[in-house]
This record gives sequence, structure tokens and C-alpha cells, in this order.
Amino acid sequence: MAKSKSLVLSNNSFAESLFSIGTRFSLAKVFDDFLTMTIAACSINPLTKLSNYEEEYLQTIAPYKESELRHEFPKAFAHLIRQMEERVTDSQGNDILGEFFEQHLSNGRNGQFFTPFHICELIASVILGENESKTDTPIRILDPTCGSGRMLLAARKSNATAEYYGIDIDHTCVKMAALNLFLNGMWNSEVLCADSLRANDFVISYHISLLPFGIFKITDKEKSKLWHMHQKSFEPPEKKKSGELIELDKTPFKDRIDIKGTQLDLF
Repeated sequence: MAKSKSLVLSNNSFAESLFSIGTRFSLAKVFDDFLTMTIAACSINPLTKLSNYEEEYLQTIAPYKESELRHEFPKAFAHLIRQMEERVTDSQGNDILGEFFEQHLSNGRNGQFFTPFHICELIASVILGENESKTDTPIRILDPTCGSGRMLLAARKSNATAEYYGIDIDHTCVKMAALNLFLNGMWNSEVLCADSLRANDFVISYHISLLPFGIFKITDKEKSKLWHMHQKSFEPPEKKKSGELIELDKTPFKDRIDIKGTQLDLF
């Protein structure tokens, strides 16, 4: 597989490592396998010194074990960390994973165009402003179609103390978002693989944690905090009794903060 012109011009070392493996294997599979193995590498058991998902890691790396190209995976991870650090304050953000996926794999497949980072920043600044939570309960920010988590990354610049939650129907996107949150230090957050238009849908979820440190898979929906919050958002509002007086909230819109973490009644 020849290198694309855009790859040569960008001198993207992360992309170069993945493209080198893609000369012998499917690039889409290489990218998804990279995400799986990187999540495993970010979830080390301090007692055993092995990944909590060691078996899955070994199964994923197995097709590459006879090829010298397998050494490009850790190189790609190192390049990813370096490039993300270099672009922490960049106006275009540091979503290296999302950019690679959109430019080289998605090509608009299934409508997978991600919102440009500067637009995400604008939306986040309008909705959140520069205010931190005024209560002991952190603000919860949810993106029901999170893609690679770009909107959540932008929201962190407006509110660094919030909890961040994302939902996406595409498992590859969910893994990208989980890694982006983890590598940007956005703790106590969760990314759920599900159809956000269906209350009970659940495939898998990833919890991003500082203590214990790592990305932890949730395979039982009952153990997912995000799944419970999402399901609750579908509950119909309590009906007022006939003739009962309805009182409007007199709090100015700019001062309203929903500390319960539920989304608006959109459905």
C-alpha cells in the first residue's frame, strides 16, 4: 500500500507507523487493533504487572507476531503521546486519533464527519462559559453522539472540574474517545457504546479512572453509571394533576446548573 500524499506532506509519525503496518494488513483492522491494545496497555494491574486485559491483548497481537511490523505498534503509541502533548494548547486540539480515522478510514462512511475542534470550543464556551461548579457535586457533561470525544475535550477547557460522558454507536469511536479522555487526564468519566436513541441499549462501556489508575471495561450494564443516567433520561416527566398550578423557574437562564446529571427531555 503506497503512502498517501497527505501523509508525506504532514510528516505524521503516528500515521506513518500505522501505515507501515498497513502495507501487509488491513489499515482499518490495524487501527482498531491499535486502540484495543493501547487500552489494554493503559490498564496495568500493579500487583501482577500485567494488563487487566492481558488475554485480549495477546489475542489481538497474535496475527502480527510473525512480522517485524509488530514493533510499530509501541512506536505508534509513543508517537501518539508525543504529538498529543505537543498540541495540548493548539487551536485545532489534540485529537490525533479522530483526525487519522476521519482522514484515512471513515471518508464520510456512515456520515462519520467529526465537528472541527474550533467549533466544539465555541459551542462549549457558549453553553458552559468559564464557570466552575458552584456546588460539591460536579457538573456532568454528556455528548450522546461523541465520536472520538472531541466535544468533551473542548468542554474541558471551559470547565476542568466536570465529569465527562460520551455515547456512540460505533465501537471504534468509543475506544478513541476513551483513550482521548484518559490521555488528557479527564478522570471519573465514562464512554458507552450504545444507540443513544434507545434507553436499554448497551454493548460495552469504558470507565476512565485515576484511582485505580486506568481504563476499565464495563460489560454488565447494571454496573455502568452512565447507562443508568441515560436510561433515567427516558422516564416521562411527572404529570401535573388537573387544575394544579404550574410554577415557572424564576432563576436566570445563565445561572441555572443541572447538578443531577440528567439530559433534557428530548424524546
